[in-house]
Amino acid sequence: MRKIGSLPSGQQAKLFEDYLLTTGVEIKVEQSVDQWSIWVYDEDQIEHAKQELQEFSANPDAEKFQGATRKAEAIRESKIKKVADSARKQVNVRDTWNQPFTSRCPVTSLLIGVSVVVYLFMQTNEYGGQIRQALSISSFQTSGNMIRYSPYLLDIREGEVWRLVTPIFIHFRGTGGLPLHLLFNCFMTYQLGGAIEGNRGSTKLLLLVLLAAIPSNLAQFYWAGPSFGGLSGVVYGMFGYMWMKSKFDPQSSFYVPPNMVVILIGWFFLCMTGAMGSVANMAHAGGLGMGMLIGVGTTFLKQAGKSK
Repeated sequence: MRKIGSLPSGQQAKLFEDYLLTTGVEIKVEQSVDQWSIWVYDEDQIEHAKQELQEFSANPDAEKFQGATRKAEAIRESKIKKVADSARKQVNVRDTWNQPFTSRCPVTSLLIGVSVVVYLFMQTNEYGGQIRQALSISSFQTSGNMIRYSPYLLDIREGEVWRLVTPIFIHFRGTGGLPLHLLFNCFMTYQLGGAIEGNRGSTKLLLLVLLAAIPSNLAQFYWAGPSFGGLSGVVYGMFGYMWMKSKFDPQSSFYVPPNMVVILIGWFFLCMTGAMGSVANMAHAGGLGMGMLIGVGTTFLKQAGKSK
């Protein structure tokens, strides 16, 4: 924000403020002793505002400035209405906590449902090993604590392209045999996926899931091999997307509670320390980075389109 000059009366300052608003320039007027200072918010609009102020100071009664107050009030009322409409439509992550699965969120339901079914089958001696081999990013053989696999993703190169995505459905038992890995990921998918799908639709959520899953799975594979799985990379991708949208795109209607940011970012760095055991940290990083990139990228592309 920069001061561009002053006017001798509050009436003139108000009229000039109204006129500039009709041209798309927002200013701040401050009274100081016997004059009213004019401050411009946007640095890119300073030169235009200076020229207008010079012309206004020379002839405030010019025809172009008359009627500005009425037009400015209409603009302000329109902005207030947009903010109110946006608030009514705002998607709060907390709003999804008490919602059951419905047909309005088929992709979210599918992610959770398939993960649960795969987990149950993996607990059986008959199908567990087969399912893990089929869904892992690469087939592998185990010998004691050793895992043998090809670093060249030969299965995918031979046409099994689903392996780029399907590791997200593999979940492992935690301490005491409890499915904590599955429960946490399904819980967060329910919240974040439900919020995104309800706001953006099933197709866009599905695209976001694919764009987060593939790079996060590849990152984890090249970092530590094929022995990994889980929705965590996708969860962090959805979180990163919503987080950036809530920060840079107020009209997106997304809201991420500050405590959720603290929890997920804190968990991200805690896992990095190794204190939580073997965790797919690169999948978390890849998903988070891709989600943030998509959130910021789509926001700035939309803003660039509006400015043309």
